This record gives sequence, C-alpha cells and structure tokens, in this order.
Amino acid sequence: MMITIRVLQVPEVLPEAYWNHFLSQVSAERRAQASRFVRQADAYRSVLGEILTRVTLSKLTGLRPAELSFARNSYGKPSLSHHSNVQFNVSHSGDWIALISGGTVELGVDVEKIAPIDMQIAERFFSASESQFLAAKPTEMQRETFYRLWTLKESYIKAVGMGLSIPLDSFAILPNERKDWHCEQAVEYRFHSQRLDDGHMLAACSAGGELPSQPKRITVEDMYLAL
Repeated sequence: MMITIRVLQVPEVLPEAYWNHFLSQVSAERRAQASRFVRQADAYRSVLGEILTRVTLSKLTGLRPAELSFARNSYGKPSLSHHSNVQFNVSHSGDWIALISGGTVELGVDVEKIAPIDMQIAERFFSASESQFLAAKPTEMQRETFYRLWTLKESYIKAVGMGLSIPLDSFAILPNERKDWHCEQAVEYRFHSQRLDDGHMLAACSAGGELPSQPKRITVEDMYLAL
C-alpha cells in the first residue's frame, strides 16, 4: 500500500448544498465544534479535514465514509477505531488541508501558513544546529527556512505520536550531503518538504516508508462526489 499525500485548498465560500451534505457526514462532535467557530473559515477547515480523511480512508478500508470511527491516543494522535493498522495523519492551516495515508509505518504531516515571525522563537524551539543553519541563511531566506524546519519538526512529532511531550529542541532535522532532510536522532525516518503556494509550507514524515515527490490535489467537488 503506497503512501499518498492529498491536499485540498479550502474555498472562501462553499455552496450551501455541499456544506449541508458535508456536515451530515461528519461526527456529532465535529458538527458541534463547527457550530462554535466564530469564523466560517475555521469551521470549513475542521469539517473538510474530516471529510478528506473519511473519503480517503474509505478507499483503504472498504467501509463507507460515514461508517468510519476514530480514536485518539493519550497525546491526541488520531487513529481508526477498528482498523488501527491503517496509517494516516491530517493537518490544516490557512487555505490548505493536508492528509497523509497508506503504508504500514507511522506517518505525520504538517501544513503551516507562512506569516511574519520573530526569529528569536527559533532559539527557544530549535536545536543549536538548526538555529545555526537558520542563522547562516540570507535574511530574505530566513522566514521560509524557519517554516520549512518548523513543519518538518511538527511532522516528525506527529508521526511519533507523542506530540509536544517530545521537546522540539531535543532533535534536529537538517539536509544531508545529498540535500535530503534527515534526523540524526531517528535515522529511519524520511521527510518531504515543499511550498504549496506563496503563503503555505507543507512537510511530511514517515517511519521508513517511501514518500511521494508531490501531493495529489483534491477538490471539494471530488469529495462531494465520493460521498
């Protein structure tokens, strides 16, 4: 089973028929959460993230999207209640939702909106070698490099499934001599990093499985038809 990464660009406005149908297909907990969001964009990201997960994992399990049920470990990592061998991880930020799934190894994915940032944050959360790598970049490259490192590190801790109980400065993800991203503290893990557009960074991690070179772009229409 190949590992795939699927990404969905969240629309500014969803047709009402689509939105109502998507709401009917997610968990009651998700519907309640969506109703509490002040900003519609936050509700869209939350619900569409679950829909993308259900549609994708339906194909891997043979169950209908609405039949899937989810659990979380003590650190919050989600899994399928009755198909715990099916690996996946989901992330959303800004205009994008990303889902990684497939294979039999631990998976993690992170997408972040690239926004102005105080670079001193790197000294608090990055390892010494990562901070040095960032500081050595030209000023105009530092923000992009920060988000590349940040999403790579987030994808790793999400794959491991222990969240921020793993201090972010306790491991380093840096390019090796072949320019591939790697983690010296966990050499079996593989990484992928790319911009989704001018304003968003994507990173993915697998515990040994081959990662795709490009994500597959999914549309709202694709998901509506799959339900």
